[in-house]
Amino acid sequence: MHVRNRLMDGKTKRLTMAGVILIAVLASGVAAQSASPHHGFLGGPWEVLVKMGHEGVTMRMPLSIADENRPQELDAVIPVMGTPIKVKLERYLPNLAREMTAVEDPNGGPIARLSLRGENLEQDLWLCARDRERQSISAHIGSVVMRELPAPDGTRILQELTDPDVVGVLLVWRAETGSASPTHDPALSPSPRAYAVKPGRAIALAGSPWKLSVLRYVPHYSIDRQTKEVTSASEQPENPALEIRVEGDGQEHRQWLWSQFAASPHARRPLPFQARFVDFHSAGAGRYILTAVQDSQPHLLYLRDGKKRVEPVELGKRYPFDDERYSFGVEEVRFGARIETTWRNASEVLLRPAVLATISESQSSQQVVLELGQPCHQKTASGTLVVLYRRVPQGTERK
Repeated sequence: MHVRNRLMDGKTKRLTMAGVILIAVLASGVAAQSASPHHGFLGGPWEVLVKMGHEGVTMRMPLSIADENRPQELDAVIPVMGTPIKVKLERYLPNLAREMTAVEDPNGGPIARLSLRGENLEQDLWLCARDRERQSISAHIGSVVMRELPAPDGTRILQELTDPDVVGVLLVWRAETGSASPTHDPALSPSPRAYAVKPGRAIALAGSPWKLSVLRYVPHYSIDRQTKEVTSASEQPENPALEIRVEGDGQEHRQWLWSQFAASPHARRPLPFQARFVDFHSAGAGRYILTAVQDSQPHLLYLRDGKKRVEPVELGKRYPFDDERYSFGVEEVRFGARIETTWRNASEVLLRPAVLATISESQSSQQVVLELGQPCHQKTASGTLVVLYRRVPQGTERK
């Protein structure tokens, strides 16, 4: 078994630097184009397919667009047979664009507005430390990842992170805070204690009988199919994981913790407290970790001349990526906020066709974005609903 999880942009994908550059290049050529060179590939006839799970009946609805280069309001409803679910098609966009805005939220966390600059690149975007889909931007030229550390331990932990053997931070919530429930979201619980993670290190958890030992760290957790042993598939932090041992009160627990999973999916017995591993892997030039601590100045953790370094963030300062033609600046950092996404049409040229739709079930509804050729999987009370906006396969066009 190979366990792996990526942070993605849009509905399920993360915004990559390559995607930002591609959008900028395409946008610069829109004014000179009277029609998209991809029109023949992207154009209709189109249809929308709806299916409940693997065994459900597939429903097809032809999509008629008067002018494929112009937005159009839609008014079509697809009822899902045997369920109270309805899929309402609301608007067609020939060139889908995404906008992110910052919204104050008392339950929100730290967010940061970055400015990306370089050849054919001038883009501002937001990162959110508590939103897994918007924690980072990355590409071959470099990356920025946003992390949150709790006060008051955060300031001390920042300096410990410069130790070359420290691979991340372990957050621990004491059981008496009520945060030991498997369904509890630690983002809403009282501030945890933070401990720098170093393989081989033993940590006495303050105010408890428990001692925690860090047994092993792997940057790319996987399982060898032959030996069934845990191994690291690479040195890149694709799926960082930590094995710990907890001893005390006559008990012993051993468990793996994954940075990209909120809870261990393979725990045999729950720990006597809640713990989460936060990866701070900083290998590679031009890769930065933007760290925020409540009521403190944000800092950047990065690697230079083979050494980990931490420095306070200077708003507006340019920080170079690995490809020095590109850089970023931190323009603003806020606490108690979240990122809200809205969708609009970027131009009247057929470049990225999409349909905005609403999936409703009883009293609940959820807006979804159907991009051409990309299945949308929506969890509902009746099961997983699959909706696909696609070109009608050749030879199956309806007469």
